[in-house]
Amino acid sequence: MSAAITCLIVEDEPLAMQLMEDYIRKLPILHLKGKCYDALEAMEWLKHQKADVIFLDINMPALSGLEMAALIPKDQRIIFTTAYAEHALDSFSFHVIDYLLKPVSFKRFLQAIQKLQLQIQPVEPIELTAKEPELLFIKSGRTVINIRFTDILYIEAHKEYLQIHTKDQKHLVYKRMKDMAASLPASFIRIHNSYIINLQYLQKTNVQSVQISDKELPVSSSYKEVLQTKLKEYLL
Repeated sequence: MSAAITCLIVEDEPLAMQLMEDYIRKLPILHLKGKCYDALEAMEWLKHQKADVIFLDINMPALSGLEMAALIPKDQRIIFTTAYAEHALDSFSFHVIDYLLKPVSFKRFLQAIQKLQLQIQPVEPIELTAKEPELLFIKSGRTVINIRFTDILYIEAHKEYLQIHTKDQKHLVYKRMKDMAASLPASFIRIHNSYIINLQYLQKTNVQSVQISDKELPVSSSYKEVLQTKLKEYLL
């Protein structure tokens, strides 16, 4: 089996950074080696380390992605990301694998990775299906119990505790929301500082809120873009 393709993300928007990071972690063929929040930080990073591919945002302060691309080695593989389609022609004067228009869907991301692997690992086909766990193990008192991810409706934060709402029960666990989010499969998405939902049980949404079973939950402004991008993967 070939070594994983190493990646560097250069992105000044935290939510876009998180989305790209989540996509990379879903694929065993990829390894996130670094992330930088502006081009100047990335230039410094590249003085000491290397990555097989850079996911490079174009619109950044101080130094744009296009300006950075002109300053790094010509053979550096780049996948550009931006919200503005007019930059596409300019970007292809570099060693560009693909150009992703925000918000980036997971399907479109996979297409870019397929192009990338054809250049780096032309012999072996990419394995696009990431294996996901089926069970969540939690401690309840002195007992460890398991819950099927498919039975979880949503997860709600209560200060330093989380309440896991399933079809039949509620379980209170001592865990941070951030740590819980990292252990969940792709069908789960955070919509608020206090809520993570299982998209399998999403009945309807108006972007301001979602309905899970008979419960209406708020969507905070900082998570709207992530939710909209995720939903595009399922729209017909």
